[in-house]
Amino acid sequence: MKNKKTTIIITLSAVITSALGILFTFNKVIEKLATSKNLLAEHHHETYHWRFGDIAYRVTGEGHPIFLIHDLESGSSSVEWSSIIQKLSKTNTVYAVDLLGCGLSEHTGITYTNHIYTQLINDFIHDIIKQKTSVVATGKSASFLLESCGINENVFEELILINPDSIKAFRKAPSKRTKTACLILKLKIIGTFIYNKLNTKKCFEKRFEEDYFYDKEKIPEALVDYYYESAHLGGLFAKNLYVSQRGRYTNVNIVRSLKSINKNIHILASAELPDIRKTIKEYQYYNPAIEVEYMDYVRKLPQLEAPDEIVKYIRLYLYQL
Repeated sequence: MKNKKTTIIITLSAVITSALGILFTFNKVIEKLATSKNLLAEHHHETYHWRFGDIAYRVTGEGHPIFLIHDLESGSSSVEWSSIIQKLSKTNTVYAVDLLGCGLSEHTGITYTNHIYTQLINDFIHDIIKQKTSVVATGKSASFLLESCGINENVFEELILINPDSIKAFRKAPSKRTKTACLILKLKIIGTFIYNKLNTKKCFEKRFEEDYFYDKEKIPEALVDYYYESAHLGGLFAKNLYVSQRGRYTNVNIVRSLKSINKNIHILASAELPDIRKTIKEYQYYNPAIEVEYMDYVRKLPQLEAPDEIVKYIRLYLYQL
């Protein structure tokens, strides 16, 4: 009996070791395939040596500064602004960052929190832009911008939010369930395997077709490759942004800041997004001065799907200065 139990234990150990070996190999293959084209490195960028990690950013043009802050999703980077940077740079100095843990910026092992990104925005304006700036932020990054403005309103001009997440979503705090999910995702082999399965190229293709773009015919294949590569940069730390988000550490209740801000806030909202009008009503309830424009036949990333329309609205808002 004792020999039988020993045999079972040895067999199970061998099976588990073999399975982990297969998963480890799978993870390495995915990382290599996703980053093999080295697409993001083709874009010239500057480096801001920030206290929590190096931040990659692009700067071009002359004139009143515009600071572009991309959404905070797996695969997000300043590539989100690639269709409008040159257009805006004809009349303005344009700054576009890769947020910490995104694109070519440093991927670290720390827990990414709303407070860290709020500090990054304020520090970047203070150290790099060095003057009042108008800011455009997408989706989840709207909370970072509003919190940053709530802390130091004097360095901001116009605030433009593109399809901001709902206030209800921002309010969700870490729970036992989300903390457990984080523990699993942090496992070097199993957690990385789960992350890789959730961020395959096909997953990104589906996101662009169902969430990011309204017209599938407008989706460049290269754009999907950029997002796929960005999601897998950083080695073991590539998944850390996703882990922090699943743990809800990037969330914050923005109501206090939203109510107190005495700056022009404009929202560009895609009419095709589910529940977007309900979301906008939330914002206007807490700050009735918010101006809203609805855009037809675009979804989450109109700056990529309808760049000329986005540039038109941005210039209209800046003209008010």
